[in-house]
Amino acid sequence: MEVLECINTKRSGRAYTDELISQETLHNLIELGTKASNGSGLESWGFVIMQDKAEIDSLSERTKQYLADNLEKYPYFHQYESWLTNPKFHVFNHANTVLVIYGNTESHWHVYDCSLAAGNIMLAAHSMGIGTCWIGFAEPILNTKEFKKKHGVPEEYELVSTLSMGYMKVALPSPKRKKPIIFNK
Repeated sequence: MEVLECINTKRSGRAYTDELISQETLHNLIELGTKASNGSGLESWGFVIMQDKAEIDSLSERTKQYLADNLEKYPYFHQYESWLTNPKFHVFNHANTVLVIYGNTESHWHVYDCSLAAGNIMLAAHSMGIGTCWIGFAEPILNTKEFKKKHGVPEEYELVSTLSMGYMKVALPSPKRKKPIIFNK
């Protein structure tokens, strides 16, 4: 897929087949992610690959419960309160692959670096027929000391992005966007 077509047709995918993404493909996507520009050449990213469906499902339920019980801490999630209490809602879109991107806080640029890496990964995945969706709900659980210790994430790394991933069940139409706001016309 040509790069402009990829950018013009990329959408957040939330309906995946049961086909598992191979480790080789995931490592390739991560390598493509790390081709992103990064501040001061520090390459401040680190990754966790999750493909244990039971763990992913459990994390979805824990996240929903935690957020529903603590909405006062997360006012930006109030609009999703009915989702959090819906037994059919799955934080990770029933994906069998979740990629978590952490940034080393010793670099001032870690959020930018990891966001650019996530963008590369999402576009490269789209070009391979793999859907991705940035999961904002995941931060309160996947950035805990408990989770990071279990997955070998050093203390100085903070969660920047969580992507649900999978081969797309159906092709999505191109996204429609408003005209960009240009302030100095």
